Amino acid sequence: MGRKLDAREYKLLLNPQIFGQSPNLDVANTFWAQRIRQIVQTADPEAGPLKDDGWRLIRFWDTGSRDLSDNELILRTRQDTKVDFAANGVRKATLKLRMPDQFIVATARLAKPGDEEAGKVETKFEEDIGPLEVLARPPGEQPKVVTPIKLSTRNRFSLSSEIDLAPNDPLDRLDHVLALFPGAAGLVSVSADQSDLDLAGGPLIHEYVFKGSEVALVGEAKAKFTLSVWCFDEPSKLPDVAEMSFVVKTDEGTMSGPVARQAYNLFNSFQDNLSDIIDQDHTSKTSLALPDRGRR
Repeated sequence: MGRKLDAREYKLLLNPQIFGQSPNLDVANTFWAQRIRQIVQTADPEAGPLKDDGWRLIRFWDTGSRDLSDNELILRTRQDTKVDFAANGVRKATLKLRMPDQFIVATARLAKPGDEEAGKVETKFEEDIGPLEVLARPPGEQPKVVTPIKLSTRNRFSLSSEIDLAPNDPLDRLDHVLALFPGAAGLVSVSADQSDLDLAGGPLIHEYVFKGSEVALVGEAKAKFTLSVWCFDEPSKLPDVAEMSFVVKTDEGTMSGPVARQAYNLFNSFQDNLSDIIDQDHTSKTSLALPDRGRR
């Protein structure tokens, strides 16, 4: 029997050039007031601005031959920090399986069964929803994101398992990943004598996270908003990646038709009203963060 869906997350990748300065909560709420408030208040007139901010150091990893990403797996390490991005100790490793087939993802297991049942690993099963896009590659031209005339969505399902790493825990080879997440062994197409493949890291990401705004939907359902901004390699610079997203939790794995319809309409309203600032060159922020980030 598969897992119950925890939540649906709607994600819209924005052109980071809309932020003309280093990110902070005031900058985030200026953007909210100018571009977001008028959209969300059609659903909830009482919806307020972003309230909370946070800072994280993030890096994505893969082998040189892309043994993880080519098999729909994403490996990330993360440290929560203070505003100066000084690491505060605990590193977390997250392995995510993400693909369009709900049942493959729902029945997968990445972490050790004992660790998950004992609460040592946090596992989430979510639906990732983004604009319906394809990356066109015309001969002799740069790739370009193409969207349909009628707005719609691209839906994928993700299973992510996150575990705390001890200070001396190594995580620089593929066999270290498989030791932490043995369920991935059946998903990665490598032979036994290749299991010690080295991992390469993508750019060091300084992530600014702004959240705290909730939009009431039907009944008790709420859309919880987050603005994520990434700066590669150094924090005090113009952003490299920006994404606006909102999460709607399910009710024990289900979602009523009215809630789903209102969330769908809200997301399409975002696509329509923010069409001039949607990132037209990339289909996901993770694609920019992998060691071969130029691949999209």
